[in-house]
Amino acid sequence: MRSLSRRDIFPAFGAAALAGIAAAGLAKPETLTAAPVAKPEGYSPIIAARNTYQKARALIETMNVSEPPEAIPGHPDYPAWQKKQDALCKTMWDAVTFLSREPSKTWFDIKAKSEVANLEFPEYCQSFVMEEDADEVRLAISLINDVTRLSQDLV
Repeated sequence: MRSLSRRDIFPAFGAAALAGIAAAGLAKPETLTAAPVAKPEGYSPIIAARNTYQKARALIETMNVSEPPEAIPGHPDYPAWQKKQDALCKTMWDAVTFLSREPSKTWFDIKAKSEVANLEFPEYCQSFVMEEDADEVRLAISLINDVTRLSQDLV
């Protein structure tokens, strides 16, 4: 029996290693490791509506910073400014309408709804002179705040 030398061993190991690398390159990712799990919030229409709402709200807030001249009635650019403002408000209201009618399917959906409700409901109470001291209103606001706060751990 012949003794093995480094010249015999290393080419054999090299060939086996190259074959393993080639096989790994052709293999599907699921066979090597678990496939990455898609985020559940990635495809939700509720998450999309929340994002649309937040984008429109942010644009309105930037438009209203320090009362720009075009926000004053009588300014030549006021009609265009008002039209843009109205369109953004309609976008927000449409998102809220959708969120109020679409049932949540995941905790991520509930989190998204609570984020919007946490902004909208207190403002609605102030705008329509609802008694913020009323126990029913305080309960609703407290519940919305709790869901929003507790759902921060979902991310």
